[in-house]
Amino acid sequence: MNLSNLLENNCGKEIKSCTNQEIYFGLLSLVNELASKKESNQNNSKKKVYYISAEFLIGKLLSNNLINLGIYNEIKSILNENGKSLSEVEEVEPEPSLGNGGLGRLAACFLDSIATLGLNGDGIGLNYHFGLFKQVFKNNLQSEQKNEWIEKNSWLNKTDITYDIECGGIKLKSRLYDINVIGYNNRVNKLHLFDVESIDESIVDNGSITFNKEDVAKNLTLFLYPDDSDEDGKLLRIYQQYFMVSNGARLILEECQAKGSNLYDLNDYAVIQINDTHPTMVIPELIRLLIEKGISMDDAIEIVSKTCAYTNHTILAEALEKMAYGLFRKSGAKFNRYNKRIGQKSKRKI
Repeated sequence: MNLSNLLENNCGKEIKSCTNQEIYFGLLSLVNELASKKESNQNNSKKKVYYISAEFLIGKLLSNNLINLGIYNEIKSILNENGKSLSEVEEVEPEPSLGNGGLGRLAACFLDSIATLGLNGDGIGLNYHFGLFKQVFKNNLQSEQKNEWIEKNSWLNKTDITYDIECGGIKLKSRLYDINVIGYNNRVNKLHLFDVESIDESIVDNGSITFNKEDVAKNLTLFLYPDDSDEDGKLLRIYQQYFMVSNGARLILEECQAKGSNLYDLNDYAVIQINDTHPTMVIPELIRLLIEKGISMDDAIEIVSKTCAYTNHTILAEALEKMAYGLFRKSGAKFNRYNKRIGQKSKRKI
C-alpha cells in the first residue's frame, strides 16, 4: 500500500499539500479497494442470513474500517509524517442518515458482528437521503431540517440490480446500492440499500422537512419515519415498508436460486431475520412471490414459515407498530388479493 501514490493519483498533489477532504476521499477509495480484494462471505456457506431492518445506524465508517482492515496505525503515522491529523480528516466525513436510535444501532452492531465472526450475512434496508432530521438551534429556538449526507463520493456503491415495484398503483423502478460491512480481521459482507430511481430531493423545502407526501415516486426514500399524523403519511410509511420488503424478497429469491435452490428448500439457503415490526410485510410478500412462481399457497406458507424469524425488542404497546387494515386496502399492496384465500382456503396458518 502506498497512500502517497494513491493520493497523488486522485488529487494530483502530495499528501502535505492535500486538504482534509481530499485525504478523506483518498482513504475512502483505498478502503473500498482493499475491501473488494478480501474474500467475500458469499461463498463461505450455502446458507445466508438476511437481516431486514428499517434502520441501520452505522455511524461514520472511516476509522472503523481502517481499524478492521488493520491499517489504522499505519495511516495515522503516514499522515502525521506529512503534517496531517487523522482525527481532523475523520471530521470531514458525513454520518450516514440511515438510522435514528437503539433499533438502528443494534442492527448495525449485528452486521459488524456477523462480518467479524466470518458468518454469511447481509443487511437489507432503504437508502434514506435525509434521514430523520437534523436539529438546528437559532435564536434559542429549535427547528428540524433535512440531514443531507450523500455525496458524489461516498461509501455507497451503485449496483446494476433493479426491480419494478408497484406501490399504490404507481410503478416504481428500484436501484440497489451496497455499503461494504468490513469485519475485524475477517471478511466483507454487504448492507443492501434500495432506492427509487425517480427520487427528487428538490421537492423538500430548503430549511425545513416539508414535502408533498402524496408524490410517492419522488418522496419514497427521502426520510426515515415520515410524519404519519395524517392519512397520506400513514400510507407513505406503508409504501416505504412494502418497497423495502418487496425488493428484499426478490433479491433473496434470486440469490438462492442462483445457488441452486428450487425454492421448496428455501430455508436451506436463507434465514430472513425481521428486525422489529417494520419489515413484517416480507412474510405475505414472499408468499405472494412464491405463488407467482407456481408454488401452491399451502406450500408457500410452509416454506416462508420455515425461512423467516422475528426479533421483538420490546413489549411496550407504543413501540409495536399497528396499521389499520383499511389503509392496506387503500394502499393497493399486491398481496391484498390473497388475504381472503389465506384466511379461508388455506389448510395452514402463518
